[in-house]
Amino acid sequence: MAELTSKPCHVLMLLSNAFDPDPRVYREAKALVAAGYRVTILCWDRERTRPMREMRDGIAVERIYVRSTHGRGAPQVLFLALFWVRALFRALRMTIHVIHAHDFDTLPLGFLIARCKCVPIVYDAHESYGDMLENVPAWMKRLIFAAENVFISRVDALITVGEILEGFFRSRGAQKTFVVGNWKDPEEFAVDEDLLALERGRLGIDDGRLVISFIANLGLERQIGPLIEAVKDMPEVLLIVGGKGPAAPLVREASEKLDNIRYLGFVDPARIPVYTALSHVVYYGFDPQNANSRFSAPNKLFEAIACGRALISVDFGEIGRLIKRYQLGCILPQYTPEAIRDALKALSVPEVRQKVLQGAQKASQTYTWREASRRLVTVYGRITSCRGSCGSPWDWPGSRKGGGGGTDE
Repeated sequence: MAELTSKPCHVLMLLSNAFDPDPRVYREAKALVAAGYRVTILCWDRERTRPMREMRDGIAVERIYVRSTHGRGAPQVLFLALFWVRALFRALRMTIHVIHAHDFDTLPLGFLIARCKCVPIVYDAHESYGDMLENVPAWMKRLIFAAENVFISRVDALITVGEILEGFFRSRGAQKTFVVGNWKDPEEFAVDEDLLALERGRLGIDDGRLVISFIANLGLERQIGPLIEAVKDMPEVLLIVGGKGPAAPLVREASEKLDNIRYLGFVDPARIPVYTALSHVVYYGFDPQNANSRFSAPNKLFEAIACGRALISVDFGEIGRLIKRYQLGCILPQYTPEAIRDALKALSVPEVRQKVLQGAQKASQTYTWREASRRLVTVYGRITSCRGSCGSPWDWPGSRKGGGGGTDE
């Protein structure tokens, strides 16, 4: 383990997107900076549209330009390898005390840097990476799972987004696991009433309508079609949709034809509390057949909890578990216009929404970013308190094995 000095501990975060900014990465980096760490994010800009270097809220961002596109499938490995090589040479010129690898596509690179620098490594598993991949052969997925199994038993700490996913990694051999959820603080969603009134006027929201929102990446798996079908014949409901993606043209066309649909286009993450506070209901759509759905702990869930808004979703992953546990909204039997319409009718009753608010207030006693950032800083305190000569980066005296997950209450 590298000897630490009196200077701030330097954390190198590795990221396979351009950090524009990635919300989870941004929050974690800011939490570490606030705790006194120096943070550099070394990331991959495939479109070569962002600055090569910039400072953001005390975080140094360095981008490596390797032109590619998202969703290439198996051929992406060649471009990823080139990013790894360039990132490795960049990292070897730095003084580093901790490596923080975001998702599996930076884990082998991070592990190599950690070995070369004799420093600990944190693996930040945002999802089950192998289950997330599309357009890749089955043998490649099996190889990724096998490689990940080797690494997760050797990292100094594995952090992930929810209890279900943590359990999945522990069942595969991970020992030093911690939940650092994508949780939100209620204070973030305490939006000024004058600002809300201004936005209501701009969007043409009157007090008599039930407002439902969905602001996210608009992939085809997001069940946008059934949502539009559900509200198109419900003039008493106003739908607000924001984001970009393959389903965006469908939303744009519907908003041009229907008086009760508003399409915002891309929404700055800083504006999400405004539109959540404008809503009575937050929708979450995802493909229940997707292997990652069993772990799903989406931002929409914790935004709704922090803001005290009702949720609509099918029963899967963390979102289904918490909706049922805290009575946070309606669980759909499936994503159909009829089921969504029935849920909206149920949630149009103010007394029902008041019960949701009470459940959200109870849930927000645990699921806050204050708690998540405390856990993150605690993990870093454990691994950076070690001193000693260079050895295996997973030799962690007094390590916490097989625990550290979040409480369910």
